[in-house]
Amino acid sequence: MATNIESVWQKIIDKINAENSGSSKIFMSSIRPDKLENNLLTLISVNEVCRDLINKRYEEDIKRTLKEFDPALNYEIIVKAGKIASKPLQPTLPTLSENVAVAPTPKVVSSKYESMFNSKYTFDSFVVGKSNQFAYAVCQGVTKSPGVLHNPVFIYGGVGLGKTHLIQAIGHEMIKNDPKAKIAYLSSETFTNEFIDSLREKKTDDFRKKYRKIDLLLIDDVQFFAKKESTQEEFFHTFNELFQQKKQIVLTSDTSPDKIPDVDERLASRFAMGVVVDIQQPDLETRTAILMNCAKKSMVAVPDDVIMYLAQGVTSNIRALEGAFNSVLAFSGIMNKPIDKDLVDQVLKNMLRETAGGKISINWIIKRVAEFYDITEAEMVGKRRSANLVLPRQVAMRLCQILMDASLNQIGEKFGGRDHTTVMHACDKVNKMIKTDSAFAEEFERIKRFVDPNK
Repeated sequence: MATNIESVWQKIIDKINAENSGSSKIFMSSIRPDKLENNLLTLISVNEVCRDLINKRYEEDIKRTLKEFDPALNYEIIVKAGKIASKPLQPTLPTLSENVAVAPTPKVVSSKYESMFNSKYTFDSFVVGKSNQFAYAVCQGVTKSPGVLHNPVFIYGGVGLGKTHLIQAIGHEMIKNDPKAKIAYLSSETFTNEFIDSLREKKTDDFRKKYRKIDLLLIDDVQFFAKKESTQEEFFHTFNELFQQKKQIVLTSDTSPDKIPDVDERLASRFAMGVVVDIQQPDLETRTAILMNCAKKSMVAVPDDVIMYLAQGVTSNIRALEGAFNSVLAFSGIMNKPIDKDLVDQVLKNMLRETAGGKISINWIIKRVAEFYDITEAEMVGKRRSANLVLPRQVAMRLCQILMDASLNQIGEKFGGRDHTTVMHACDKVNKMIKTDSAFAEEFERIKRFVDPNK
C-alpha cells in the first residue's frame, strides 16, 4: 500500500491531541503502530485496559483520520503483554510496566448473538451484594423457568448500577440453556425507530412477526417510551401477545413503573404486574468486592489498602468505580509506577472526596453529568459539537450555575476555556427546554439528583 504508516500514525496522534484534553497524550502513548497491511492498521497495547480505553475514547477520531488517507482503511488494537519496545517511528514512547498481564479474552457463547450481548456481562462476572442480591436472584430464576416463575421482570435503578449487566446475563444464560431460543435484546429507542420505519415502509406485519414470535424479549430503558403514544400502543399489544404465550419479558428503567412520566396507565400497569426489583448504590463491602474482582480479571496485584481507599472514595455507582480502577491501572502501566495511594490521588484527584462535607466542585459536576450521558469527561470539555455532546455540556454548565453559584467565566474556563457568552447561551437554552419540554424537565431533575450528593 502506498500509504505510509509513519504519516498515518503521526496524523492520528496530532488529530487526537488537538481535539481532546491533555490526558490524550498519556493514553495514546500506551499503544504503538505495528503494521499497515490489507487496509488494516494494527496497533499494539500492553493490556486490555489500555486497549479498551483507547477504543472507547478515540475510536471515532482514529477512524475519521484513517478515512482522510483512504476510505477503506480501518484499524485494530491487539494486546501483547510485557514491555512494548519502541520503534524508530516513535523513539520517545514511554515503556510500559511488565507487571501488567493480559486477562483472558472471554468466549462468546454463540456467534449468532455476538453483536447482541457483551461477552463480559454474565452471572458469573456479576458481583452480588446487599444492594442487588434480590435483583440477581430474580434474574437467575427467570432463566430456570422462563415465562413461568417471574414474568414480566422490571429492573430499575440509577445509572451504572448493573441493570444492563443483569439483563444481558439473562440472555447469555438462556442461550446456554436453549441455543435455538429466539431472543430479542434492544433499547426502547431502537424499538421505537424500527416501528416508525415499519410504518413508513408499510411493513408493520413484518415488524409484528419479528417481535411477537420470540421466546425472550429484553428491553432496556423503557422510560424513553414516554410521550410516544403510537409506540406505546404497539408495545402494549406486543407485550400482551408474548405474555399470553408465556414468553419471558424483562425490562429495565431508571425509575419504578409508577413514576415513569407520560406513559399510558395500562402500559405502566403491565410493567408492574410481575416482579419489580430495584438496584441501589453498592455499599462499601460490595464496592470492595467489585474492585477485588477487577484486579483478579486484570491479573494485577493491587494492595488491599489501595482497594479499600478506592472503595471508600468512589461511592456513586459501579460504572464509576470500575472506570476509576481502570484509569489507575492504565496510568500505572503507562507511566511504569507502582499502584499505591499516592498514584490513586494523582490519577483521581478530581474524583476522590470531591463531595466531602457536602461540597460540590465544577469538576465533580462535569464527571457526574458525563457518567449520566455515558460520555467521557474529555468529550464534555472538548471542542467537538456533535449532538450527543452539546446537550450534556449545556446541562452541566447550567448545573454549575445552580449548584456552585459560580461565575460564567469560572464555568467557561473549566469547559475548555469557553467564554462567558457561550455559557450564558447554554444556561438560557436549558432553562427554555425545562419550561417547554416536560420530559426534559424530568430528565434534568434526575441528573440534578444524580449530581448533588445532598439530594
